Amino acid sequence: MRVGFSDLDSRTSTYESEFFPLDRSIIGRAPVGVSALTKNKVTPMDLPSGSTVCFMIQREAMFGDSVGGRNPSQPNAQARSKTLFLSANTCQQPSPGVNNASAPQLILVVSNSSELACHSPSKNSEAKTFTEGAVTLSLNMTGDLFVGVSAPNVSTDFRGGYNFEIGASPDDFLHRYEGEDRSELLWMDSDSTSAILATRNLTEEESEIKRVMVEPLPYELYVSNVEVPSSIGLRHSYCGLRNTAQIRASQSSNNEANSPVKTAMTRRGPGGFPKQQFHFVSLNSSSKYTGILVKKAREDGLNKRQDKAADLGPGSVVFRATDFETISGSSCKIVTDLEFCNEIQYAVPGNDRRFNNTGLGKAYDDYARKMYANFEKVMMQIPCDAPRTSLYSLARTCDDCKAAYKKWLCTVIMPRCEDFAASSNRFALARNVGQAFPNGTKLAPDVRLNLEQKPASNSSRNKFIDQEVQPGPYKEVLPCEDLCYEVVQSCPARIGFKCPRPEFPGFETSYGRRDQDASTVSCNFAGEARTPINGGSVLLPRLRRAAGAALFATAVVLGMWI
Repeated sequence: MRVGFSDLDSRTSTYESEFFPLDRSIIGRAPVGVSALTKNKVTPMDLPSGSTVCFMIQREAMFGDSVGGRNPSQPNAQARSKTLFLSANTCQQPSPGVNNASAPQLILVVSNSSELACHSPSKNSEAKTFTEGAVTLSLNMTGDLFVGVSAPNVSTDFRGGYNFEIGASPDDFLHRYEGEDRSELLWMDSDSTSAILATRNLTEEESEIKRVMVEPLPYELYVSNVEVPSSIGLRHSYCGLRNTAQIRASQSSNNEANSPVKTAMTRRGPGGFPKQQFHFVSLNSSSKYTGILVKKAREDGLNKRQDKAADLGPGSVVFRATDFETISGSSCKIVTDLEFCNEIQYAVPGNDRRFNNTGLGKAYDDYARKMYANFEKVMMQIPCDAPRTSLYSLARTCDDCKAAYKKWLCTVIMPRCEDFAASSNRFALARNVGQAFPNGTKLAPDVRLNLEQKPASNSSRNKFIDQEVQPGPYKEVLPCEDLCYEVVQSCPARIGFKCPRPEFPGFETSYGRRDQDASTVSCNFAGEARTPINGGSVLLPRLRRAAGAALFATAVVLGMWI
């Protein structure tokens, strides 16, 4: 009886295999020219177009029981089925000629008959075509199986052949594609030549943080310019991406002298949980890119661990692609890895004729540290070492106040910047419209004259930006209002820190509100990604807004506009 699976889903479906009435002496013996797949081991293979290669999967080798798994006391009973996970990835495909057409996908056939599986697919066999270089099947296995992989004939416009790898396991897939709606990789921000991307939290268990931070990096990232789609047809395949992507970010690429990307673990962002960050430089301006995150196959076999990467199984996992882009202007520049404002990792107002990205970050960081020193002088007047019952609050401490103030200070000193011409963000506020761009040009008179009537658009949030950086016109994503409210809640009233009420004039040019539009950045806080975050996976718990008497009109504190 031929085994069919045309209705199988590529990830979760199953089928029952039933043996032909073959002689018992040949069951479990691979035919001449047919290789047996090894349990939990990936097998690579070259495959010319128009040809088929065949493998045998022996039940005893996979599950350790006798062929068929029958009860000796009931020799005629049907074999007990066990689940087998079969997967394959295309590593190389014929390259196109002048027409840039994609090579056809490989085809997988599974049967308990070598006659059906080990020849080119025909109308009498049921086949599963790879999708973007990948295929996965879970099978209810009652006996030995044959697996055929066929390469279609290609026209003379193509050059070269196919290469693929295939693996079988009783535990989990050795290759997997996770295409769920949410992105595992987040685009944090970018400028004209740089970009920062990061994974979601690798763990949120406090007991696991130290271990995760010192372990080898769990992910690799493969990036290509959409104008040069080198990985088309292989975007679900780990080995295919490894062979074709234009940029590879991995632990080993950190040691390459001219690598345009560095990757490392970081605890930046809400909660301070571990995540893997990717910092790109030397990208093309005004370009769109696609980044595909890959979890490498585990080297520790099938030993279960507690972190998120281990939950994905022992094999490699390719995740849904994340799109990101660079801008054309030079008024916004990425800063990260700062000493004082160590949570900052986004584009700020810049000027590449005065600072490179590293120098710009240091200039902002030094200024923030100077302003914080003034705050510390004020806090010296507060009896922070007094008994708990004598402190200004039973709920908050001076350490809470200092942490909240530092977070607020760094965010307002380093406003999040968007390119003036390219930004379509309705929440972004035009700033510094009268100043010339770094290249000496100015906004068109009709645009400039209209915006110059608005005081908030005539200058930046603080004089340091206009006088020292001189970025020219840009748009600012305003800091989230709760950053200010958190300082009011955490600090003693004696320091005189005040926040604007939403209904008062000036609020709309000082702060923004969270969750105004899930498709864009409505306000800025450390760790806010440009990749849209769906409601089921919010990165940051909403901070409570201070109530009633805790809120005050707009004020200037320690020389800083809030």
